[in-house]
Amino acid sequence: MRVLVTGATGLIGNAIAVELVERGHQVRALVRDPERARPLLPGRVALHPGDVTRPDTLPAAMREIDWVFHAAGMPEQWQRDEKVFDQVNRQGTAHVLDAALAAPRGGTLVESNIDLEPKQTAYERSKQAAELEAEERRARGLDLVYVNPGAVYGPSPVHIGLNSFFLQLLGGKMPLVPPGGMSVLYVAGCTAAHLAAAERGTSGERYLVADQHVSCAALAAEITRQAGVKLPRNGPVWLVRSLAGVSAPLARVFRFRPLVAPGQLTFVLWDAHVNADKARSQLGFEPTPLALGVEKTIGFLRAKGLAGAAATVRA
Repeated sequence: MRVLVTGATGLIGNAIAVELVERGHQVRALVRDPERARPLLPGRVALHPGDVTRPDTLPAAMREIDWVFHAAGMPEQWQRDEKVFDQVNRQGTAHVLDAALAAPRGGTLVESNIDLEPKQTAYERSKQAAELEAEERRARGLDLVYVNPGAVYGPSPVHIGLNSFFLQLLGGKMPLVPPGGMSVLYVAGCTAAHLAAAERGTSGERYLVADQHVSCAALAAEITRQAGVKLPRNGPVWLVRSLAGVSAPLARVFRFRPLVAPGQLTFVLWDAHVNADKARSQLGFEPTPLALGVEKTIGFLRAKGLAGAAATVRA
């Protein structure tokens, strides 16, 4: 297949692009800066200059493409200017979908979104709006399959989201473990689910994908156990909420990144449990054991010099 991947230098998109190449597909990546993107992608990936926020760059990228994996987005829960979430996640998705709709028929676009329940953060609202944009195009004939992943982590050229949780712990920069929890997904499983959805998913179907639910305390304990570093104390909800509330406005003024962003806290306090039974039965999704995913992620981060030297693993 001839495949276009947006967000190919990010966590999910990069893993998808690499796997597609390994499976023998012809892969094209939409990148804003080809020179910076080149070292992050296999040599067989063709780089097409463009940006999801610039619709004029997309028609040429869609030319003679069978599948589109739209993984570009603003996945962080913190930006000083919250309008960027809408510009990238909703408007960017609309631009990609319009370009796919205008291109010759026959391809499948696989998009990672969240559910349509009202959410509290700018990031999540932007993803909900992006999904509404997608549904409008699907009603006009675009072949769409939805893959909704849990919190993705693992080897990646970027380290945001759950990977930053690892880096904070490994670097001794997490004074308190936040409350709550989340459903987590190792990046290899996320990649496999996306490709399976493209190969045999049904248009309009939605597949929730996660390995398991884990509390922040349990995840921190597993990371620190394997890494041989100190486990911080658990932070009570009231204290972590206060820190997030105070640091966010100061961060906007003084231009630093808050230790705990309000959006991140909202996400872990939501404490969602993802049921991946449908993905397992229809896509053949196989969860990655948490201990194995943590081991591989720590090994990758340390090999890249991002998390200090290896330590003796404590029992």
